[in-house]
Amino acid sequence: MSGPDLRDAPRILTEVLRQAISLLQSEMRLARAEIGENLSRAGSGLVFYALALVLTIAGLNALATAGIAWLETHGLTLVEAAGGMGGGLLVLALICVLIARKRINARVLTPRRSLNNVKRDLETLQEVRRG
Repeated sequence: MSGPDLRDAPRILTEVLRQAISLLQSEMRLARAEIGENLSRAGSGLVFYALALVLTIAGLNALATAGIAWLETHGLTLVEAAGGMGGGLLVLALICVLIARKRINARVLTPRRSLNNVKRDLETLQEVRRG
């Protein structure tokens, strides 16, 4: 039984490097696709932040109107109505911020599948190196 032919070593090394590069490129394509999906999800979170901003401005405007009406008339009816409307809009804005916060965070944007694949690839390479 003859041992391995050392003349094949450059060819084998070249093949291993080619496959490693191909694997790395595939993992990069997967990571890009996953990040794209995550950014799309984050985009909807940004829409909720924008909505919260608009509702906050409207709520503050209503509260300011309530303050002006109170100072002008000292009548609680108009103030209560404007205050209730402003408070309600601010509650809606808070809900939008909480929804947006769930959709936009580092944990959601992390390409977990790609990282797990790379981790698995590294473990496989370490096993091959040991063996």
